[in-house]
Amino acid sequence: MKRKKLPPQFSRTKGMLIFTPNSGDIKEAFERSEDLGVLPNSFTRGAGRMTGFIGEVAFEKLYPESLYVGDKVFTHDYVLGKRTIDVKAKGCAGKPQPHYTASVNCAEGKKLGANSYFFVRVRKDFSMAWVLGWATGLKIQRSGEFKKRGELDDFGFKYKVDGYHLPIAALRPANSL
Repeated sequence: MKRKKLPPQFSRTKGMLIFTPNSGDIKEAFERSEDLGVLPNSFTRGAGRMTGFIGEVAFEKLYPESLYVGDKVFTHDYVLGKRTIDVKAKGCAGKPQPHYTASVNCAEGKKLGANSYFFVRVRKDFSMAWVLGWATGLKIQRSGEFKKRGELDDFGFKYKVDGYHLPIAALRPANSL
């Protein structure tokens, strides 16, 4: 598995990368957030948009050769070679632990829209993002645990929507896509 050289805004930590956004990155995420507006059925009422776009900016910095299609396509955010990639970002207060999960929200048994999923956790103040890794949609559906809205995990976390969940430790390295 070939890992690519890290761009300057990235550093390594155990099992994941750390992305430190600069003011231009924050501005880009904010502008995309404003352009998108609040999506129907948003349980954060639009507050999660910045988190998602910081995750996308981190992906773009790590994979500048990728083509952004998230403003035209609703099943994935990027195309990289023959891969379709959906970036999934969650907000957090501290460093993610290996037993935390990477999640793809969807109905049970529904075919996922992208063939690869890239996971990021963004600090709530947007000062840093942990770039966790990636998995194929097939792995997520075969190895992930499906949880229904309202179910609790082993640590007392209550799921807000139906979806598949994999431990962060099960992801492939972020810079190996």
